[in-house]
Amino acid sequence: MANSSRTRRHWSALTAGCAAIALWPASGLAETNAADIVLQSGFDHIGAEVHMLEHDGRELFYIDEGDEDWRPVVFIGGLGTSLAAFQLTEFARSSRETLGLRMISVERNGFGASAFDPTRGYTGYTEDVLAVLEDLGVEEFSILAISGGGAFAAHLAAAVPDRVISLHAAAAVAWTLPTRSEIDCTRSLEDWNDANERWTHNPMDWWGVPGSPVLVVPGWQSAAYADATRAFYLGGQRGDPGALSREFTQRCDADAVVDASRISAPVYLYWGDEDTSVPLSVMEEWQEAVPEVRKARVYEGAGHTVQYEHWVQIMADMAGYDDHTVVCRDGETRLVPEDEAADLPRDLCAWHN
Repeated sequence: MANSSRTRRHWSALTAGCAAIALWPASGLAETNAADIVLQSGFDHIGAEVHMLEHDGRELFYIDEGDEDWRPVVFIGGLGTSLAAFQLTEFARSSRETLGLRMISVERNGFGASAFDPTRGYTGYTEDVLAVLEDLGVEEFSILAISGGGAFAAHLAAAVPDRVISLHAAAAVAWTLPTRSEIDCTRSLEDWNDANERWTHNPMDWWGVPGSPVLVVPGWQSAAYADATRAFYLGGQRGDPGALSREFTQRCDADAVVDASRISAPVYLYWGDEDTSVPLSVMEEWQEAVPEVRKARVYEGAGHTVQYEHWVQIMADMAGYDDHTVVCRDGETRLVPEDEAADLPRDLCAWHN
């Protein structure tokens, strides 16, 4: 009897709700004829599709966002990030599509769905990226590296110099360049694991950016937390710090430092003058190491999220408009010749509202 009574109450509530719903079109949509409403026939985009490639006994996970005839860009996220870090730039997806950029990101060793092999280093990741590009039929490409991704980008650019159109380093470490600052190689893997458990067991701490300008982007912080959760838990890692620790220890591998003279592509650098994580002195290490720095853009007052605050400028450079500046003029985001930029606000107008 008690179950029957609850069932009747639930049915009454449901029918009452249906009555309210039935009344809604009359009260809320009375001015619109149903026959005139055209609903979508396809799916809206809710995130990059993750693909898998079996190669040399390994499963490689990657995303490939954009048309096949657009300029391919290998996106390499920061230290301890998964391929989902790319999503943090998609607040400017419309501009990316307008500029015709195809973004490819290959997940690194031990993060997200990727199995962890403690013997693999920078060369292994280069091999993974090249395997994915071969499978996709991509010959020439640009490289975009953020923060800790700079160490991997230098290896990739030096491995196949004739295939790299341009290299873009945003607040990117110089750990694998011959001009790098001295690195402490005395810490054991166990010591690194003890230190990194703090981050891998607390993804919100790893990706929390209190006070950063990027927090004005709707959903940015939630997407960042989701990336850390994917990186440290998705493949069953359960917060195991091994992969993150390996990102630090491989700097001390015998083959960690590249022959920077092989990086023949033009290099573009983006830095905030208030970056305390990867300071301006690291940009100088890049400038000293590589043969050609085409542009070195330093943004006053910006910190370690400079790559997001000026993402549209980075994309414009990658698309070949490096002689133009992205500005907000008369309420519209525009590409203007550098000599016309003057004191106009830089990048998306949304940053300045």
